[in-house]
Amino acid sequence: MKRLAVAIVLLFLVGLIPTSFSVGASTTHVTKTVSIEPTDDTWIAESGYVDYKTYRLAVGTYYGKEERAYLKFNLNGVIPKGAVIVSATLWLHAYNHYGYRTHNISVYGVLDDNWSEDTLRWYNQPTDAVGPLDWRVISLPDGNVNADFTWNVTEFVREQFETDGVVSFYLHSNLSHVDVKDYIYFTSKDSKYIDEHPKLIIEYYVPVAVKSLEINEPLYSGIPGKVYVSITNSGDAETNVTFYLKINGVPLYTENITLGPKSTETLEKTWIPMAKGEYNVTAEVVGDGINDFITKQVQVYVNPYRLFYGLTYLYENGYNRIAPQLDELYENLTATVQELQKCGVNLGDLSDDVKWIETNYNLTKAEYAKFLEMKNRTALFLSGNRLYTYSVMVHIRKARFLAQDVVERIEKVLPILQETLVKVEPLCHPPVNETNQTQTNQTAGNVTAPSNGTVTNQTMANYTIHITKALIDLSHGQYYFTKYGFTGLQENIENLGWEVNVTYAPLTYDELKKYDVVILTNPKTKLSDEEISALRKYVEEGGALFVAGDWYKYLSEGLNVLLEGTGVQFEKTELMDDDRNSGKPYYPFIGIYNRNCAITKYIPENWTMYYNGDTLKITGDAKWVIRGYESAYAVDAEGNTVYEKGSEPVVAAAVTFGKGRIVVYGSSKALSDAYYSKYIKSNWPFIKGALLWLVGEES
Repeated sequence: MKRLAVAIVLLFLVGLIPTSFSVGASTTHVTKTVSIEPTDDTWIAESGYVDYKTYRLAVGTYYGKEERAYLKFNLNGVIPKGAVIVSATLWLHAYNHYGYRTHNISVYGVLDDNWSEDTLRWYNQPTDAVGPLDWRVISLPDGNVNADFTWNVTEFVREQFETDGVVSFYLHSNLSHVDVKDYIYFTSKDSKYIDEHPKLIIEYYVPVAVKSLEINEPLYSGIPGKVYVSITNSGDAETNVTFYLKINGVPLYTENITLGPKSTETLEKTWIPMAKGEYNVTAEVVGDGINDFITKQVQVYVNPYRLFYGLTYLYENGYNRIAPQLDELYENLTATVQELQKCGVNLGDLSDDVKWIETNYNLTKAEYAKFLEMKNRTALFLSGNRLYTYSVMVHIRKARFLAQDVVERIEKVLPILQETLVKVEPLCHPPVNETNQTQTNQTAGNVTAPSNGTVTNQTMANYTIHITKALIDLSHGQYYFTKYGFTGLQENIENLGWEVNVTYAPLTYDELKKYDVVILTNPKTKLSDEEISALRKYVEEGGALFVAGDWYKYLSEGLNVLLEGTGVQFEKTELMDDDRNSGKPYYPFIGIYNRNCAITKYIPENWTMYYNGDTLKITGDAKWVIRGYESAYAVDAEGNTVYEKGSEPVVAAAVTFGKGRIVVYGSSKALSDAYYSKYIKSNWPFIKGALLWLVGEES
């Protein structure tokens, strides 16, 4: 996370995206379009009903009692005084219609703006309305809808803009006094769906306007930045205006400008921000009846060259903290590799890791040495030379993060190497015989590591390091894994020292055979015939398969095709338990274990597991591993009881098939992070035993 945070900081040093007012040009004037949300909106009922669900506005009738929506918009500070309004449109989004009748909804202008959405009621609503200003015939189906409607309110908005700049409306349906329930819900300004809020869309222009404001970015504290402003006069007369360039509202430049008719003036100004942070940069023109502006919010960053100084010391301190651990781990690693090589152990799956560690450990030391060399040129480092400061920082940054990567890789690899050495040491160093005869040292292995001297009385260990690899299938939209995740399962398997991969591609034999065990939970999409054949061949040739099902409604039929001839079949049932469950009978606990089976060796006594799934039918050589409690029973899709209480239905089984092994479990949910990870936590002792048995490590 620290590395990511620093990377983000450095990324931000080279750019950002400013926000600005949108401007568009017409044939005669520079026009602007603004979309204003209401300051107040509500609806009132003639019946006296008060709706506290503020996200909606109702218009229509409730058994002859009108339901009327009110909206208020404030244009002040949004549209400059002296502007000419070209058009004004009221926009509303309808999301529900209760009824099936066609409405003719009219919008009226309200002259008295002295009302509040919190206190407005039918009895105190303004009475001085004008209109209708415009109307819309609205025909919608009953139920949820998704429709937008507009009303032209230009003339009324122009009049209100010339007075107090506040505009109010109400909406009225022609069905308002029909004795039925029929009303339309529109989205209000309090809806969580921001794009659906009511809007007053106004297009306007001013005779003299700020056409554009451009700022050279990125901006850094203490470094001059350029600001470019274009001012246009779209009128027919020469006009005198005053131009202001403001930073956070404080004028930086003031200039009197004379603009000829139909002309544009472009100004270039310099701004030196003195501190990092967010700034509002405003270009404004003021004159007789003229007031127009554009504001952009920009980010000023720390001077990067000053930042490089700070980062250099940050990375150096980080490196100095981790370096002793790095050196100690690397020394232990090389010593262990050396001993394994003397014993002729093939590093196998760890060969690439060991080579990577050696290469990057040396690279870490080289980067740190380069950093020290450059830093020790004190005069240059402290001179403020920009390029040189950056170069020093780059070397220590690389050394710092490489050191962390190497430590993490050694911590992953070293325990496996040390465990291997413990296993082979008795073979490699047998006791000295009575005549003190010795065997000369033999060398083997494919890892280059320092070696000095010979070891006597030593035999070669015919041993290759293998990392068990597990493949989790996610190519069939597995429901529980995609909804709840499977972090707990993956981390637990990795803690065994295994490598875990996830596949989203179709299953093929060539891919499956690369893995020691495959985990297949209930597929949401059907297994293809080719995939079933590949899985069966994989097991028959010595592979290991952990396959999990689901309760009768969702059980994939392809799983039983996959298991044909193994002695295990999923049943289209659901395990239930009225007495022992996690809240519902169909969320039963299970806890009867076959203690004569190696799979259950990691399950503690009196251990209870969360379960949600089906039952299994076993025949032939298949062995049961887990059963439901005596209070458990199973039902089918029709509700028929398939297993009575006391039958202890089987939910987990194991079987050998060809040269391989299969564990079958009736619950895919049990492997997921569902229910705050209680399923995987309670099931892990069983899953661990099953996985170790599958790969032959049960002893």
